[in-house]
Amino acid sequence: MAFTQAAALLEKVIGHDSNATTEQDVSNPARDRQKYADPSGETMKALCWMGKNTVKIQEVPKPRVVEDRDVILKVTGSTVCGSDLHLLHGSIVELEKGDILGHEFCGEVESFGPGVKNLKKGDRVVASFQIACGECYYCQKKQSSQCEKTSSNTLANGMYGGRTAGMFGYSHFTGGFAGGQAEYVRVPYGDVNLLKLPPNIPDEKGLFLSDVLSTSWNCVVDTGVEKGDVVAIWGAGPVGQMCAEFAFINGASRVILIDGNWRLDYVQSKIPKVETLDYTKLPRGTSVTTKLREMVPRGPDAFT
Repeated sequence: MAFTQAAALLEKVIGHDSNATTEQDVSNPARDRQKYADPSGETMKALCWMGKNTVKIQEVPKPRVVEDRDVILKVTGSTVCGSDLHLLHGSIVELEKGDILGHEFCGEVESFGPGVKNLKKGDRVVASFQIACGECYYCQKKQSSQCEKTSSNTLANGMYGGRTAGMFGYSHFTGGFAGGQAEYVRVPYGDVNLLKLPPNIPDEKGLFLSDVLSTSWNCVVDTGVEKGDVVAIWGAGPVGQMCAEFAFINGASRVILIDGNWRLDYVQSKIPKVETLDYTKLPRGTSVTTKLREMVPRGPDAFT
């Protein structure tokens, strides 16, 4: 916690750069009601981080349209990502008490700014967990996770030599945007970051598009999985399971999932052709690499 507080102070001293084009540090609308809260005074329930290992349902101001391309979404579905545990444990810098969590959500369009032309009130949509402007250099190259205009956090530049796009429900390290584990959420650049859902797709399925499905698909595409490849995948959680499915769809001849718990048995019950490597059961002195060489003498063609 001390490091988190020091990081927040340092970033405030350095200040944001001038590159971002959307309002940031709005992960808690209660901090500036006049600027970010709905003028009606209406409130909503939201899941807020209240300190290390502590979250609470709080009554907070309902957000309003701040910029021309904002969309206010009435949330109808949200889920929890494995990375939310890092937030819960307070291990992400610049997370502040009262910040609204959640980066995987879907819902119905409630209202929007005059710059949004492709959506209408009542549309069912799923949100991208990252916030992209759709116009900058990286967005035009379809590398929107590096959007130059939705986070101006200078601390990230100092620590890593660069920064990611803004992200919902994370910390001020990634822009400080309120998350979707709430009744309503403000979506900047809503015309870019919201995808319409067909009527036959329920929230439970649409939510996969917010993060886990797109993440796993890009893992397989970016590692260049081709017909006949042997693919090794670290981790048999939701992303690993979807990577396995997509690897087979792309023509992989074998997929080896590496993990160390009951998830391997679960995955094999659902995807019988998956091979597994349980590192907890390896003989003393035998590494995962050594075992993979036994299973695949030439080594895997792709590793995700």
